[in-house]
Amino acid sequence: MVTVARNTKWGNEAMAVDHVFMIDDRHTGLDVNKTFKEEYRFPIEMSVSGRKFSGVDITLNKQHGKKAIMEYILKLLLKGPKQYEPLVDKVLQKFSWLDLNDSLEILLLDGVVQIVFKNLKPRKAVDWVPKIIKLDPKALELITPEKIDIDLELAEVNKLATELITSVKNPLREKVYKWIAEGAIKDESDVLIVDTNSFKKFRAIVLTVSHYIYLKEYGELIPLRHLSNQLWGQPRLLSTYKKEIILAANITTNEFDSVLLSDINRELHAPLVLISPIEELQKVINKLLEQGISHDSLILDISYHIQKVKELLKDSENKVLDVFLSDYFMFESKFFEDDSQEKKLSVLIEFKKSISIFKTEMLKIESVRHRYEMIALEEIGSGYFARVYKVFDPELNKILACKVLFPRSHFKQRYGIEADEYILRFKREVRLLTEELKHKNIVEVSKIHVEGSLFWFTMPLASFTLEKWLKDNRDASVEKRMEIFKQIISGVKYLHEREKYHRDLAPNNILLYETDRGLEVKISDFGLAKDIKSESFLTGLSKRGYGQIDFTDPQQRDNLADSTHLSDIYSLGAILYYLLSNKLPKKRFYSKVVCQDIVMKAMNTRAKRYQSVNDFERELCECMKLDK
Repeated sequence: MVTVARNTKWGNEAMAVDHVFMIDDRHTGLDVNKTFKEEYRFPIEMSVSGRKFSGVDITLNKQHGKKAIMEYILKLLLKGPKQYEPLVDKVLQKFSWLDLNDSLEILLLDGVVQIVFKNLKPRKAVDWVPKIIKLDPKALELITPEKIDIDLELAEVNKLATELITSVKNPLREKVYKWIAEGAIKDESDVLIVDTNSFKKFRAIVLTVSHYIYLKEYGELIPLRHLSNQLWGQPRLLSTYKKEIILAANITTNEFDSVLLSDINRELHAPLVLISPIEELQKVINKLLEQGISHDSLILDISYHIQKVKELLKDSENKVLDVFLSDYFMFESKFFEDDSQEKKLSVLIEFKKSISIFKTEMLKIESVRHRYEMIALEEIGSGYFARVYKVFDPELNKILACKVLFPRSHFKQRYGIEADEYILRFKREVRLLTEELKHKNIVEVSKIHVEGSLFWFTMPLASFTLEKWLKDNRDASVEKRMEIFKQIISGVKYLHEREKYHRDLAPNNILLYETDRGLEVKISDFGLAKDIKSESFLTGLSKRGYGQIDFTDPQQRDNLADSTHLSDIYSLGAILYYLLSNKLPKKRFYSKVVCQDIVMKAMNTRAKRYQSVNDFERELCECMKLDK
């Protein structure tokens, strides 16, 4: 919990109430700024605000039952910052302390209010008590009443809606024009839903329905959260009006959700955010440190990415950019003024630290964070190490797959001292897919995040896994099945030629993509992959997560470290049987398939197994020719 209640005194004077709102200043959802004075050992004051601000309406309408007391608190604060004692005294005349305490906690964490605390014992210890409560500037801007020109605003809404729906033949289009003309929205029974007196809601409904019409017409899908960010800069605002939007349009929830997709971001352990311009800048710095500081082209790249960062924050009044640019100009002048390679290296390392600090600060700027945050639509897979989500990338405007490693605490709790091995496996997978493996039958990675609280990467979203495709295509011809298997073999051959073993080949790690050229097959999930040339790539002796039992070499099941290229050949034999029969490989002794001898040899003991993928492929081709 962030808050607790306690009895206290303020110096020698009794408080107006005998309860004090307290906070944990290490809470990850808070920004904390402490003020120190030289004559005191401990800070004298602390200003606390919430990092996550989704909008006042969203905070008020959460399922907490505190809306009335929150609205009362905000009404008092709209008149200006308040001393804690008189504000609490006034609120407690109408509400209980428990409700007040809970309300302040939610308002603070949601970035609606800020609280200044003072330390009662700065010479000896830390004893925080609230001093001042005020509205956060972001919230103040939203709830301060503004006089608007309704005619001007309606004209703007009409323009935006017309751009979307003017060429679309949909009965809803006339409804939208009627709402704008009358300045009111009614349901099918002619009951008023909203008019221009609540212009924010009116505008939200008109433009959301207009987007719905456009997207449905052209077969496009976007998350409701993304549209909310585009229209309002607030990810959850439109979900607040969702019921009214559906009622106004007279459509079902399923119809609405099939176009404006719902998300599960609240269920994630942490947000999935990667700010591309800064990530690219970091990559250039790392290249300079790895390849040598004399690469002039890389120095030019730094200037290019700095410009991109400036463009990203051009409309922001945040002072973080000014501080960072000052660091950059300092780096630039020192780097080019000094001829000493050692000093250049030192300057580069310092600038790298500055980028890391700047990156952390950028994540606190909501407009930036929302622009780059992945929107998780649903969970589509889960394994020993990670979950895979279907996500929408707002920067690329594409739906992708995102593999997210479980938090380190999960591995620590479950595997104890072996926890770090699973993080190393994930980093190895990312390194293989981004730096070493480039092949048409191996999945490619889009964005990578391997620092902070969650490790993840994105990749193209497959149409099916091999497992799903087989369930849906039980009548597929042998020729179609063998076309798929040839692509699997092609990917594995590429791996083995580079002395790398997958060690987890199985139907749900084989991805199929529907294209104009037919099915494209890509091997995924390299969490257990092994590179015999690199000591750092050797996996430990853990037996946990050794692969999927029906498709895993028996020797690998006994000892993961005892796996070789022959382990992948065993898995290929198992996949071939499964692909041709729609049955698990253990059924091979009772139910035969085309080229049964090939399957049996591939899954034999290591000494009697095919000794290379080439041998396996050659005999399989001969068998298929004979069969024809």
